[in-house]
Amino acid sequence: GQTSSAKYNALLGYVADNIPDTTPDAFSFTAQVGIGLSAMVESNAITISGINTPTSISISGGNYSVNGGTYTSVAATVKNGDKVQLRHTASASFAGSVTTTLTIGGVSSSFKSTTLAKDTTPATFSFTSQTGVRLASVVESNAVTVSGINAPASISVSTGSSYSVNGGAYTTVAGTVSNSNTVKVRHTSSSKPSTSTITTLTIGGVTGQFSSKTVP
Repeated sequence: GQTSSAKYNALLGYVADNIPDTTPDAFSFTAQVGIGLSAMVESNAITISGINTPTSISISGGNYSVNGGTYTSVAATVKNGDKVQLRHTASASFAGSVTTTLTIGGVSSSFKSTTLAKDTTPATFSFTSQTGVRLASVVESNAVTVSGINAPASISVSTGSSYSVNGGAYTTVAGTVSNSNTVKVRHTSSSKPSTSTITTLTIGGVTGQFSSKTVP
């Protein structure tokens, strides 16, 4: 049989193993950046460890899912080995942050998402020059497609010229354009032979020029 000391140690081990422990080991969620505006964001999953009896779980600023189940914001209980994942709706503003805090057995950790920064500086663009155009005639450029922005950008055209967005009416008034919009410019060619007329279009601080040269 066991000695008294061995029995005592075994008893201590049994007692230690059976004392309710509802305080889990620390856990953490990885922050996410560059998220689209108002997008639904899911965190990484964490595994609960360090408890030997079910413990409380609650959340603020979002929802949680246990073992791949339905997302909820209602407080409940979880057990050792359960996997928990969070989600929330990202900010509707550029470079905005949303934080969700999960608390398990009194231990808390936050999940943070940050939306992408505002970008109104488009990729460079250019118009194809035209030569041999008639004197004093209206000349229309090819269309360029606006790219590289995620918010409306300013657009303006040099004096004496006009622009059209997505095939709409030509205008000289400054305005805004969005990503994937198409833009054309037009001007009246010179009344002199072999003379160039240049239109400068500016979008979000980036310029492109359209040139037409009259016949000799």
